[in-house]
Amino acid sequence: MPDSNKDRFQGILLSTPTFADQDHNLLLNRQRVHFNWLIDNGMTEGNAILVVAGGMGEGYFLEDDEWRALADMAVEEANGRVPTGIGVFELSARRAAGKARQAADAGIDCIQVSPPHYLLPDEEEVFQHYKYINDSVDIAIIPYNTPWAMPSPGFEFSQRLLERFTELENIVAIKWSTHNYKYYLRMIRLFRHRFNFLDNNRILSHGARVGSKGFTDYVGNAAPRLTLKKWQLLKEGKYDEFDELDMQFDYDPISRAVTPDEQLAGRMGEGPAAKMIAKALGIDSGPPFPAQIEQPQKVYEAYRRYVESSGLLDWIDWDQAIFDKA
Repeated sequence: MPDSNKDRFQGILLSTPTFADQDHNLLLNRQRVHFNWLIDNGMTEGNAILVVAGGMGEGYFLEDDEWRALADMAVEEANGRVPTGIGVFELSARRAAGKARQAADAGIDCIQVSPPHYLLPDEEEVFQHYKYINDSVDIAIIPYNTPWAMPSPGFEFSQRLLERFTELENIVAIKWSTHNYKYYLRMIRLFRHRFNFLDNNRILSHGARVGSKGFTDYVGNAAPRLTLKKWQLLKEGKYDEFDELDMQFDYDPISRAVTPDEQLAGRMGEGPAAKMIAKALGIDSGPPFPAQIEQPQKVYEAYRRYVESSGLLDWIDWDQAIFDKA
């Protein structure tokens, strides 16, 4: 894939929630309204990649027809205004490549692909998974390093694997987070000219200082002004100002508002945490898909305290009444 195409995949990697009713039927009209609202509020080419069916979007738990409906919705509503992405979470490389082909046929710009897991894969199997997809269909691929979600002891992308990824022309970016701070920075520095590293669970502006090209930020679903301001500061190299914002709206208030026994509970999927966080930000996207268990009420209340005490409410422009107006 030409480097000019790679340049499209930087900025804010925003995983959008999947809207559904209490019986888990997709609410595509609401999906369209929210998707358009994000674009109208600045989540456009050069600033963002809008992802459906990712972790925040119940990607592991969707039926095939639901997954395809979200892909079609994203392409139709984006209409070339912003790069679109979709999550691919599969154990089978053939099935993953089939979804990649469907995404490409629908007009999706990139796929976010988690490594396969059931028993613990070795590095060769993970490489062959991505190679099979790369060789099967021409679509931009963003591998997602998820050591916390892999079977014990937890697989993550090694330097050798990243070197091998350079052989796969469709890999344009890496959704990046590791448990080792020095390793996290070293890999960005080493491979920054080949891949756009998109910080997931970023450590202030440290990744950007050594060469990352974007970040994930769920807050952007409700407060795009704040997330776009952060991206602008990184583009301008104003790292200290970025860090001040992160400390103001994330690190300091969440440390004060959320006690250790009110932390997010580990679950089988990201749905319970994603739905709860979205609700705390004012986005009611429905219940998590079965058989995920909702977060305890005290955890929700703690996160709502965090939102209220941090000053985030002054930045949140989303309102559920937007659905009624639409």
